[in-house]
Amino acid sequence: MKVGVFSDVHANWEALDACLKRLKKEGAQAYICCGDLIGYGPDPEKCVQKIKELPLLACVMGNHDAVFVEPELENFFNYGAKIALDHNKKQLSEGSTRYLTSLPAEVQKNNFTVVHGTPSDPIKEYFSSCAQFLANYKLWKGDVCFVGHTHLPFYMKGDGKKCAVYINKNDDVTVRFSAGARYVVNPGAVGKPRDNNPAASFGLWDTEAHTFRFLREPYDVSVTLEKMSALNFPTFLIDSLAVGL
Repeated sequence: MKVGVFSDVHANWEALDACLKRLKKEGAQAYICCGDLIGYGPDPEKCVQKIKELPLLACVMGNHDAVFVEPELENFFNYGAKIALDHNKKQLSEGSTRYLTSLPAEVQKNNFTVVHGTPSDPIKEYFSSCAQFLANYKLWKGDVCFVGHTHLPFYMKGDGKKCAVYINKNDDVTVRFSAGARYVVNPGAVGKPRDNNPAASFGLWDTEAHTFRFLREPYDVSVTLEKMSALNFPTFLIDSLAVGL
């Protein structure tokens, strides 16, 4: 089965639309979302409604989604993130808010696990080091743990005693999963990449071929920027999206 894997949409409809069209073209039959459907962007309602309708979806809660059940999380957000989140809250329907609050912090299946952060701290902790890989090694099921939160596309490979980290910035890079190894995979951010590339970042997991393809898809970011400007979002939020930060 081909599974579209994405994260950190952050209410960016244009980026999400480009991502899902590319995944459909690539033959995705099921989907994994590693959280943060809202925050930063101008279109939370459209994004939530689209994501919740995806077939065979495994979706977890991100830290921006979690503010409805853990309001104290906002204390960790910068000024721009708080302003955008206030706009998002006003735009979300009651049904979309209920959907976000119903999302689990973790999804575990026989052959994979999904969290936004780490298995030990699914909502808040950034998964970014081999030390974390080894510390969390026994906490996830399956050979692959899909994560988000850092907004950076990368994968880790290890066996419980050693680990290596590989960062990806390019479109259509295929990783072949080796027998006997386990992996942590971050598809990058759809709606707010932070690797100096504004193109939407996501991936395609082929469960039969045992591969993961890192994908990038450009979109008309100017449309999103105009919406943010019309809502009086902070200038640095607008400028950072334009350059992929």
